Amino acid sequence: MSKSLKKGCILAVVSTMVVSMFTGCGSNKESAPSGKVVEGKQYKGIDVSQHVDLKMYLLGERTQDFDEVYSEVNKILEEKLNCSLTVDFLSWGEHDKKYSLLFSSGEDFDLIFTASGWAHYEQTVALGGFYPMEEKFIQTNAPDVWSVVPQIAWDQAKISGIPYMVPNNQTEFGQDIYAVRGDLMQKYGFESISSWEDLRKFELACANDGIYAANDAPWYQYFQDKGMTMISGIPKELVLYNTQDPNNLDCTYLLDWDRFKEYCNEAKEMATAGAWSKDVLNSTDERQVALLAGRSAGMFWNSGSCRNFAKQANEAHPDWNVTLQDPCKNQPKKANSYINNGIAINKASKEPERAMMVINELYTNQALQDLTSLGIEGKHWEAIDDKHFKVLDESGYGVDSNCNWGWKNDEVKRTEYIENKTGLDDTYDAMMADFAANVKDAHVYDGFNFDTTNVATQIAAVQATVDTYYAPLINGLVDDVDASIEQLRSALESAGMQDVLDELERQTKEYVSSKN
Repeated sequence: MSKSLKKGCILAVVSTMVVSMFTGCGSNKESAPSGKVVEGKQYKGIDVSQHVDLKMYLLGERTQDFDEVYSEVNKILEEKLNCSLTVDFLSWGEHDKKYSLLFSSGEDFDLIFTASGWAHYEQTVALGGFYPMEEKFIQTNAPDVWSVVPQIAWDQAKISGIPYMVPNNQTEFGQDIYAVRGDLMQKYGFESISSWEDLRKFELACANDGIYAANDAPWYQYFQDKGMTMISGIPKELVLYNTQDPNNLDCTYLLDWDRFKEYCNEAKEMATAGAWSKDVLNSTDERQVALLAGRSAGMFWNSGSCRNFAKQANEAHPDWNVTLQDPCKNQPKKANSYINNGIAINKASKEPERAMMVINELYTNQALQDLTSLGIEGKHWEAIDDKHFKVLDESGYGVDSNCNWGWKNDEVKRTEYIENKTGLDDTYDAMMADFAANVKDAHVYDGFNFDTTNVATQIAAVQATVDTYYAPLINGLVDDVDASIEQLRSALESAGMQDVLDELERQTKEYVSSKN
């Protein structure tokens, strides 16, 4: 592909034309592999004289300045690796259904964001979709990544002894918080929202006032408030364990957990009152949209995203006084595994080696970390020193808002310098200090990753069943909770859930034994 055509693909206006243009960029790799040849061009001693065009999928929505930022990214990749990178997005509302179709349909692409549990890692490995990252392959094509990623991260990423992703390298807490309008808290008489009961009462107060409390139901907040978290690799939250009790090695099937029925009844109460939209299952909006538009009182997300969007809301509506609350304040915090965010290579990629080199650069090149995390220096941010940055304008790109999480690397990541701190900034700093001072004891299952290989067929059937029956239950959109739970139970049994549970029991016993 010519350099001018490549730039055209990157700078194209986001429209229905983008998909076809980007697909065209990808398809040219096979039909016109000669492209641009740079005689003698090498990377880490490897010949990269043949120009290639790569394609990557990320999750979320393309921001206004994304193409401008990635035009700068491509300048570096062209210089370093003699390649270009085009990017398509799977939106939050569609990735659950479309992610696996990229592989089953034979879509021509090279790189894709993935994560254990919530972003299709285990399921895609079971389908044979990801390129295996053998040690020699990593060391040859991404030696800097090999030296930076901790061994525990590679171990967490292994399935049947082989990692299929490069895990991110950051300390991140697996605790969503609540960015919520302080003016409404005051109106309804809430000084804080620090427990499930506080949250439930606040959601009902919002509903009674004709405003949504958030974009969807607070299911995660409920089971985390009870000290539970999901087994990594099992679809959705069908198997939980008590992460707060290292001595409790029980794996609890969700439909056998007495608290699940309790939650579903309370979710139905809130949904009926109008705490969230009855069209929630069909919505493709990102979770911040309703908050920023004034349709909801708040949003649940990770701490960084909550702070960023709370800032945006307060800049537009200072009277809202959007603040941060932790509905699970009394629970010690669980640090996420390294595989909670990562980047993988499509097994069908025609250029897996060059794709791995791109990962090496995204992961360890300071300029690429700055661009993909912060945007364009001088427009979106400015450097204070080698380690700190100041936000100039987040409206077109946003700090860590463009699915750069798969290659986040604490060794080169900048920390935000805030010159004139607001009350929101102080609240965020205090909350993060509380998190760091209240880290829970490690549980052996915190690093466990269910291998779906032996039950791939059952997992696929279970996932389809979950898509049909599970979401209405946890969002309170069923007529009869008891009957709906039994309907889900029956459907899961038919899908082979017992085989999954038996395989899980075998694997957890082996895993615990290997740690002793």
